[in-house]
Amino acid sequence: MMTVEQAQAAMRQAFVHGGPGAIVSSLVWFAAAIAFMRTDHATAFAVLFLGGILIFPVASLIEKFVFRRSASPAGNPLGLLALESTIAMIGCLLAAWLLLRDRPDFVFPVAAIAVGTHYLPFKTAYGDRTYWLLGTVVTVIGCAGIFWVQGQTLAVILAVAIAELVFGLALTRAGMRNSTAT
Repeated sequence: MMTVEQAQAAMRQAFVHGGPGAIVSSLVWFAAAIAFMRTDHATAFAVLFLGGILIFPVASLIEKFVFRRSASPAGNPLGLLALESTIAMIGCLLAAWLLLRDRPDFVFPVAAIAVGTHYLPFKTAYGDRTYWLLGTVVTVIGCAGIFWVQGQTLAVILAVAIAELVFGLALTRAGMRNSTAT
């Protein structure tokens, strides 16, 4: 039976501290920004949602082929934590989608809140408080889009993309540094 610390170390090792997933997610948000600039809220949200479905598989391929990491060992008690928070996030994204007709300016802020709160349990999965900060930053961006800068959809989308990119790069760097130390 793994200890919590062993399970977290296995997660950090297998998933490069979770950085590639955050980077891929940032690219999806950037794609949604491009779609928003060229089309409308609905198309941009479709890009975000459908691109979001690809985050885990694409990040897994990057972890395997770029970083030469293997999946977290079977029996890791933390292995399903990210999946469980993803299911809750999908429920919140459904709520965002329901806003498309009546409050399109709230769609991406609500999506940001869904993504931000989804990151919070990653602190437990990876044993890294950076995820509390990432989750808080993305959630605050979403709240700002609702309460302080309404109608600034592109700014919200880009802010989330940039935040995830910055944190994703930092997490990946930590994951690379930790793998050379072991």
